[in-house]
Amino acid sequence: MYMLNRLLPYLFVLILLSPLTTAHASESLEYKLATINAGGYVSKDHITVARFRSLLNQLSATFVEDKTQIADMSVTALNLLKKEGVQESLINIMEGMNKLFYRRIENQKYAEYAAAYVTLRSKGQSHTEAIRGLQAILRGLGAQ
Repeated sequence: MYMLNRLLPYLFVLILLSPLTTAHASESLEYKLATINAGGYVSKDHITVARFRSLLNQLSATFVEDKTQIADMSVTALNLLKKEGVQESLINIMEGMNKLFYRRIENQKYAEYAAAYVTLRSKGQSHTEAIRGLQAILRGLGAQ
């Protein structure tokens, strides 16, 4: 219960903010993510555009949220980390979330795991430590 209470502020921020919905509507979601990840222009056929497309497909098949929600929450997580002085790439965040489950488990919420990741990183854990910590929790719960 204590951990959930500590995660709630991040969870609410992840759910309420939608940074990608105000971006150029004509651009594909994966292109917007690749541009954010690069910190500027990338070509439409850049390798990261394809990787973000693949990640969005995989993550939306794993979690209850849709591709737009997952993209928005990922960008929000990135911005929260930056605000805390933690440097991480968007692609690493999403790749890490994609490594949490080795099999499909019903009703998993990306928002909860993204909030937990932000909390762990804000407390000083590295990307690898945070992802391994989340994986260990899931193994302990029998979810992996």
